[in-house]
Amino acid sequence: MRLLGVELTRLRWRRACLVLLAASVLVPAVIWAGTLWGTRPYSDAEVQRAAEQAQGQPGFAREVRHCERKPEQFLPPDQLPVDEAQVADRCEQLITQWWTGLYREPLDLRRELDGSGTGIAVVMAGLLMLLGATFVGADWASGSMSNQLLFEPRRLRVYAAKAGAVVVTGLLLGLTVGAAWWLGLAGVAGARDLPVADGVTGDIVWQVVRGALLVAGAGLAGLATTMLFRSTVATLGILFAVVVAGTFLIAVLPFEAPERWMPHLNVAAWIGDGATYWTDNAQTCVDDGTGVMVCSGERVLTAGAGATYLLSLLGLVAAGSLATFTRRDIP
Repeated sequence: MRLLGVELTRLRWRRACLVLLAASVLVPAVIWAGTLWGTRPYSDAEVQRAAEQAQGQPGFAREVRHCERKPEQFLPPDQLPVDEAQVADRCEQLITQWWTGLYREPLDLRRELDGSGTGIAVVMAGLLMLLGATFVGADWASGSMSNQLLFEPRRLRVYAAKAGAVVVTGLLLGLTVGAAWWLGLAGVAGARDLPVADGVTGDIVWQVVRGALLVAGAGLAGLATTMLFRSTVATLGILFAVVVAGTFLIAVLPFEAPERWMPHLNVAAWIGDGATYWTDNAQTCVDDGTGVMVCSGERVLTAGAGATYLLSLLGLVAAGSLATFTRRDIP
């Protein structure tokens, strides 16, 4: 615990780490502000002005009459009214929306789970990976690693303290930023009188937890890779190779479903509690109930499978990192 406290202090005083920590807060804040701006409701003046412009266009009235004659071609089945006056009102509202281009959707917490909510977790994970690499990379570049081992010669304890500092920082950051981000969105949704679907709160809580674990794991992966290659530059090169070259390599290998092994899909599956992908090589055919066989290559990658994939990569890197750190000479 004493070594862990020392490493946390070292992390707190390293300027590059502070910049990355600040970015891990500021970037989600910018995404949060952009989400609110992109889902802001239209003012009455905007709606009235757009409606007047649309109704003055040639062909608008003809389109409304077409909808009134055949509303089943325009309106969803569950929104088909019985009264003719309601048909006219619904058709005019629908065609006005089409012609005005007022397609900005209101804030929907369920939709944000698969959108910006996943995005902020990925952004923080990338920044924490850089933080883990920078944190120990400076020790190797300056030669202070050997000085630290003079005070604590047990290398596993030193490694565990450094890894623990990064993991604790990642967990606290992921939980704090994630919780603040979603509480802010929920507060705005309440202020705008927007409904929250059943079960969304529980899904949000679990996504915050999974996101924090991803952030902590990414920081540990950055630290382990840098401890393995003893260079921050080498770690950045490896990350580039995994993200770019690795994706192309997996795509050309003779896998039945190459997308299943893409790192980004497994990350999305873990954060989003599952992800969908498609394959043309092994389609599943089922009877649709009328005797017609419907074939689809759609597959679902579960959160557990995504976690197993990511933990396997992390385990390989950490094992190699520990082996080299405990056996190789320290310059």
